[in-house]
Amino acid sequence: MRKLVIAAVLTWTVLLPAISQAGWVVEGSLGKGGQVSSPRAWEQLNLMIAPGYMLPILSLVRLQLGIVTDFADKSGSKTNLELRPMISIVPPILPIYGRAIFAVTNLAGRSGVKREIAYGAAGGLRFGLGPIGVFGEVGLLPRSRDFASGSGTSSKFVWIIEGRAGAYLEF
Repeated sequence: MRKLVIAAVLTWTVLLPAISQAGWVVEGSLGKGGQVSSPRAWEQLNLMIAPGYMLPILSLVRLQLGIVTDFADKSGSKTNLELRPMISIVPPILPIYGRAIFAVTNLAGRSGVKREIAYGAAGGLRFGLGPIGVFGEVGLLPRSRDFASGSGTSSKFVWIIEGRAGAYLEF
């Protein structure tokens, strides 16, 4: 019985801060990725603004929509847009978090590149004081890409690892 009471108290101390923090959140971050499968290449530098909502029952679940701008920082690339709906699990006491990411790339349709659908996950560390904080994360976003080959173009599955650093504001 004593272990059950201790478990209930510990659970309550973790969930009580989560219940009281429900509301809106905005994140801003810079990211840079690299294609780790062959052929290896750098991805474009990107800026993401991600407004979202922390669910009122347990604010450890966040629903966000990332609006990403890819900058033309390598030869042959152009500035483009991307949408990233995300679901994050953010424990209120621990400085770690994880998120599932779904991405729709090349919304502007520039440079003759077809629209890509990507999915993946990211994990990171966050540190804050009150409603303001900073975070850093590493994500894995596998994608299907078209590459020029001797007989035209071929589609290939590639692995993209992306690092991201930014700040957040909860209100």
